[in-house]
Amino acid sequence: MKQLKASMPDDLAARLEAASAKSGRSLSAEICARVEASFAHDALDQPSRDFLEGVALMAVEIARETGANWHQHVGAHEALARAIQTRLEVLKPKGPTAFGDRPHATVSDDDPNKLGGLIEFRLRRQPDFTSSPTRQLMEEEHQRMGSPRVLLDTPQQLKPDQPKKRGK
Repeated sequence: MKQLKASMPDDLAARLEAASAKSGRSLSAEICARVEASFAHDALDQPSRDFLEGVALMAVEIARETGANWHQHVGAHEALARAIQTRLEVLKPKGPTAFGDRPHATVSDDDPNKLGGLIEFRLRRQPDFTSSPTRQLMEEEHQRMGSPRVLLDTPQQLKPDQPKKRGK
């Protein structure tokens, strides 16, 4: 690991030290995590960066307007969900929903709603799924066989078995 010397304003150093103490990471680990997050942010295209920054501003404005954070109050949560949905509707591109060639697909299904639910589920369970060996394996198997044999990471697979209804 390479050691670097860096200078920064005292107030920024104090904020980093406070963040380090709050997260339980060393100061060096805190700096690395924040620089990595910055590079991940930079990897997004401009419309995605603008959208995410807008969502953050919506959360702040809703908290100010309602006096409650979205994750602590049902009404504030609903207000943020509606604000996000409205922004997405404004930004929705025109054209068909079919995807065409998907060289990094892990499933054959092209239904945007199913894909969105699956992606949210995977990332909630495993935030690094996008760069994980699991995803790479699923992608390779999909390319070989058309779809992974068993999708153990789908919400449907992880639900407890429902008792079968008996007919009369």
